[in-house]
Order: sequence, then structure tokens, then C-alpha cells
Amino acid sequence: MKALLRFVDGINEWTGRVFAWAVVLIVGITVYDVFMRNVFSLPTVWAFDMSNQLYGLQFMIMAGFGLLHRVHVSVDVFWQHLSPRARALMDLLSYAVFFFPFMFMLLSQSWQFAARSWATKETGWGAVAMPLYPLKIAIVVATVLLLLQGIATTLRLLGSLTRPKVQA
Repeated sequence: MKALLRFVDGINEWTGRVFAWAVVLIVGITVYDVFMRNVFSLPTVWAFDMSNQLYGLQFMIMAGFGLLHRVHVSVDVFWQHLSPRARALMDLLSYAVFFFPFMFMLLSQSWQFAARSWATKETGWGAVAMPLYPLKIAIVVATVLLLLQGIATTLRLLGSLTRPKVQA
């Protein structure tokens, strides 16, 4: 079990660290576009679409990394005042009621969305008509990574509830 949890954590850690560098590419594209536009009066037709698509990819694909490091938005007003056991129970209830139903719906819908896009070789509406179908597959991949991290987190929460308390 620990090997599986480390494997899921490792995938999301690696993915997060690799895709964090996409921001450098996004900034580079933006700087290039601003430079070309202001210095040479040659605006690019592709830079805006490309930076938007890369930002969307980065945002989605790093969701599992965010869950791994507990950086997603949460309302801790009540949670912070609970005991560790009550926190785990509240988290488990939240995962059962909100996270997993949403993730299974998202996985189903994103798969259909990506399949339609791939079947038609969908392109963007911008001046360059960028291919969108590879990016739509990224929605499915991001959903799977987030779902795997959610399963790992849930297993850890269950483990924390079943561990015997250490008496001091």
C-alpha cells in the first residue's frame, strides 16, 4: 500500500515540477510578443492563443500536485478547531460527498469531450487555428492525476483513523 501511495505522490510531484516550468515558456512568449509589437510593429498572431493554451494546460495538469501539497482553496473556519480525528472524518465526508462524485462526472464528461475533439481534429478559432484536441486529452490526464491523488489522500485519511493512538 505504501508503495502505491509513494508511486501516486511521485507521479504528481514529478508532473508538478516539470509543468511548473511552463510559466517560463508563457512569460517568454508574452515578452516576445510585446517586444515584436512595440519595437518592430510586428504583432504575432499566435502568441495570445499559445500562451492561453499553455496556461490552461499548466493549471489543469498541476491539480494533482496542488492536492498533494494541500494548496487548494479550502474553508478552514471550522476544520482548524477540530481534533485530528474529527478533521480526518470531516475530510473523508467531504471527499465522499463532493470530490469523488465530481471527479467521476468530470472524467466521464472530459473523456467524451476529448473524444469528440479528437474525432474532428478540432482547431481553435484564432488566426492560427491551433489544434485543440491534444489539449483536450490533457483534461482527461489531469482528471486522472487528480483522482489518483484524491484516492491516495483518502487512503491516508482512512489509515490515520485506524492507527492505534499512542499514549504519552
